[in-house]
Amino acid sequence: MKAILIYFLTLAISYVATIPPGPLSIYVAHTTLQKNIKMALWVTFGGVLCESIYAFLATEGILLFDKYPRIEFWANWLVIPILFIVGIFTFIQKNNPIQEENITLNNGSFSFLKGISLSLFNPALLPFWLVVLLEYKKHELLIVTTLVDKAFFVIGSGTGTFLLVYTYSYIANKKRNLIFKYLNDNRLNQSIGAIFLVLAIWKLVSNFLQF
Repeated sequence: MKAILIYFLTLAISYVATIPPGPLSIYVAHTTLQKNIKMALWVTFGGVLCESIYAFLATEGILLFDKYPRIEFWANWLVIPILFIVGIFTFIQKNNPIQEENITLNNGSFSFLKGISLSLFNPALLPFWLVVLLEYKKHELLIVTTLVDKAFFVIGSGTGTFLLVYTYSYIANKKRNLIFKYLNDNRLNQSIGAIFLVLAIWKLVSNFLQF
């Protein structure tokens, strides 16, 4: 039951966290439009694999916090200014019009590797999952300890990313104008920025309540 709870909560977090249009989701949308949804899925699988690897590394990294509690203490406080900074910059950021990319992929293997490359150099993935695990540690039913817990956490992170990116691909396949209008809508940045700011405030209050 614990592993299933970890899986579905991680899936939901991963899905919501992937909503801001990043390189992977945008490229998948372009691939769907210029090639087909099957080719786009291969790109998605590559991105999901990389995301899952980062999630696994986070489960191993959290062991460092167990060994050195002082690092965990400072990590809990350091995340607050990071959330504030990301939130403010995201909120005021203006969307640059998304240009059409020339998709040259012609087979599944290259598409898969392209997906990996799009997620591999995303510096936010590892710290993001570390923060999630730090929050999980505050709730007994969510503490990731066993191999089964780790497996469900990693699978949940990958499933959430896959479902959201597939959503982009599906909408692009059905409603071309709608997907690019959405990706270029500045209100999306404002909404996501507001979420980061709320998280920062919530984290600040949460830390003070622990004293």
